[in-house]
Amino acid sequence: MFQALLSTPYVPFALALGLLLALLGLELIALVLGGSLLGSAEADAPDMAGFQAQFDLSPDAEPDVGALLEASVAMEAPDQDLPDGSVGWAGLIGLGHTPFMIWLAALLMGFGLSGLILQSVVQNILGAPLGTTLAVIIAAAIGLGFARTFARFFGNLLPQIETTATSAQFMGGLRGIVTQGTARNGQPAEVRLRDRHGNTHYLRCEPFRDSDVIPEGTEVLTLRERLAKGGWGLRILPLE
Repeated sequence: MFQALLSTPYVPFALALGLLLALLGLELIALVLGGSLLGSAEADAPDMAGFQAQFDLSPDAEPDVGALLEASVAMEAPDQDLPDGSVGWAGLIGLGHTPFMIWLAALLMGFGLSGLILQSVVQNILGAPLGTTLAVIIAAAIGLGFARTFARFFGNLLPQIETTATSAQFMGGLRGIVTQGTARNGQPAEVRLRDRHGNTHYLRCEPFRDSDVIPEGTEVLTLRERLAKGGWGLRILPLE
């Protein structure tokens, strides 16, 4: 069996599974050392810096609500998930729904296992495996389909309640609803937000303007702020 895996029709799939095992081994080592190769969903999120910067205002600024709302709508458009407009194909294969390294691991698994199974079945039926090129094309299609499905499934399992300053870095310009309490200076209220991928987040936010009092049920827009201790925070601006 091991010798068969080294034959040309099987080599691409054996290499994919070998790379997967190496990746998992490195991840275990990283976890022992207190880190992670897989990272977080936010760390691998598309680079939205150009869009997010539109929602960074100085505390004494008077926000242009209309312009900010237009920017929020534009940012959420399907072709804006990536600044270069490449989200069309990226979204189709599952990128953006989960950290890239997890998506890559799913791709390697789907490609490697489907290729080995395909070649084994064909060899048992026809007496010889498929040509390497044809088998790679078929297995690649299956692997991409598996990675896409797994990415969406895994993305739905990610925590939907976000409270850290790091999370706030990627949430500028989102629209939501105050769902609990009244937001005022020094008194945050719970806000329900929905990101570009349809995930729901609940955060506690204060108004951007100290004079604002934002009651429950008000539609709001998030603005980012740099925290003195580092990281990011969110404030909200009423849209009504």
